Amino acid sequence: MKKIILVAACLFVTSTVVNAQETTKKPATEKSRHEKLTPEQRAQKHVDGLHADVTLTDDQKTKVHDLAVAKIKKVDEIRAKYAGQADSDAAIKREMEPVKKDFRKNVKALLTPEQLEKFKAKHAGKETALDHD
Repeated sequence: MKKIILVAACLFVTSTVVNAQETTKKPATEKSRHEKLTPEQRAQKHVDGLHADVTLTDDQKTKVHDLAVAKIKKVDEIRAKYAGQADSDAAIKREMEPVKKDFRKNVKALLTPEQLEKFKAKHAGKETALDHD
């Protein structure tokens, strides 16, 4: 009888601990939020972030937005190409790298030297979309 009560108590404690550690539905991750936005909206967020860092002109905003939309569409195509394939991360990364490098090169070409220095100073020590060449 003592063994049955002991087993029941252990099961009760275990189930209580397990249930106490469960959380409610997790908020959307950064990645899933990007998937819900259109390429234009994602590009606009990128432009807004860069504008906050270096104060882009209206002409620069338009050009960066166009470059960002093109990059996002290419990246989405690459991801769609490998959707559902196991172990495709390395292939996706390999195909995305030239797209990202081209984007970084083109955006850097649009920035003035002062803007580029301002950007580098703000993001010193952090890895950003424009840091790699």
